[in-house]
Amino acid sequence: MSEFGDLGNLDIQRLIRISEEHSAKVQEMQERSAELRGVAETKDRRIRVTCTIADGVTDIHIDPRAMRMPADKFAETLKELIHEANADVRNQLNDLMDETYGKDANPMALMQDQEAVQERLQAAAAVFDRTLDDAMADLERIAKQLGL
Repeated sequence: MSEFGDLGNLDIQRLIRISEEHSAKVQEMQERSAELRGVAETKDRRIRVTCTIADGVTDIHIDPRAMRMPADKFAETLKELIHEANADVRNQLNDLMDETYGKDANPMALMQDQEAVQERLQAAAAVFDRTLDDAMADLERIAKQLGL
């Protein structure tokens, strides 16, 4: 082992290559995410809503026959379709991020599962606390041995 520990044996070229590959995957994911379209439509296909990540609702198609619906039913249907189209595009983005980062490291999945994030933070804090307690116990033991 060198004076720098395991860092002395670090393969810098490999790290650079891995970093470049990861950057390329993230760039591709960003480009592909710009092309995602979420779509929702009524069963009779008379109303269709399209959404994107960047622009939200980008298209609403309304067959003239859909205008025969009562206004309140029409408005409710339109709101539901907008919600469904947004959910569709979010699901597509989530799948794309799973593909890019892996299911365990997907930032969107982590954001959606706040309980899991909290559990991970608490586990990390517990490990830190144990390490700190162990270090303090070692320092106290050393201080006693030195008569301090």
